[in-house]
Amino acid sequence: MAIESTKSAPAGTDARGDAAARPQQKLKGALILSAAVLVTGLQDAFIKDLSAAYPVWEMQIFRGGSAALLILGWIVIGGGLRQLVGTRPSLLLLARSAILAMASLSFYVSLAGMQFADAVAIYFSLPLMIAALSGFLIGERVPPQRWVAIVVAFVGVAIIAQPTSGIFNPATLIALFATLCYAVGLMLTRPVGMRVPSAVMGLWQLMAFVTTGVLLGLIFGSGAFHDPAHPSFSYLTQGWITPTPRHLLEMLAFGVAAALATILYTAGYKVVAPSFVAPFEYQSLIWASLWGFLMWGDVPAGTTFGGAALIVAAGLWMIWRESRKQ
Repeated sequence: MAIESTKSAPAGTDARGDAAARPQQKLKGALILSAAVLVTGLQDAFIKDLSAAYPVWEMQIFRGGSAALLILGWIVIGGGLRQLVGTRPSLLLLARSAILAMASLSFYVSLAGMQFADAVAIYFSLPLMIAALSGFLIGERVPPQRWVAIVVAFVGVAIIAQPTSGIFNPATLIALFATLCYAVGLMLTRPVGMRVPSAVMGLWQLMAFVTTGVLLGLIFGSGAFHDPAHPSFSYLTQGWITPTPRHLLEMLAFGVAAALATILYTAGYKVVAPSFVAPFEYQSLIWASLWGFLMWGDVPAGTTFGGAALIVAAGLWMIWRESRKQ
């Protein structure tokens, strides 16, 4: 498969103007992001079984490293190596990669110290953050119907997640930080995508994952700074643990899923306004319920189906409403 070509933006344009002027491919963006959510949900289900045994930075190194090699191979086969060699990455591309690496690391660290439902409830404030910040950061107008759909979908998420009264623990701030980083990083995908192919953006993002993991490994790898006082701190500061052959294969397999999901997420946020496509990430709760039932026998509560109905209805209504304007 050939790597998509990169077209230079006209002189004098900036990130805000590029993003606002880019044509909207709404159906394509929704379908791509839905596929990304499906792949990510399956990956996370398997990571859940393994992550308790290894530090987060070690998982990031193996997962990000194998994914980066796969995407690099795809770029080479597609004849896009010239887009990497001799090309200086822009500051915006590097910033996006670093921000998303920090988001991934922070979210997994927060999961270790709080209930999954609480972390999901916080993470799914993402579309609200994107809608609130997209006008300021990339100059895209958020029409009223998207605000309505976002709020309705968020109500559906809240019904499913049902956060406990103990949501405000130290890990909550980490989850909020991760969500903010995701919002900023995903919004930067669209203006960066005006100049950089999706695969190249994905490669730089995964390289940032590996770099972050290596830096943390240099600090915490010996185990000298391991702090078991809080689950999140323990997950971050635990020393190196040599993986078993089976676990090593699993970590490398996560990289295959991560490579595919990275390309899909990058492409999804590239072809349409982030404030439009972000609510489709709510589907991850539907897949989480399915994988939980198939893998661990967890039966979703009635509130899960009620919330999911609101989420799906909000997305379909938004597509229908905006299709009438075209």
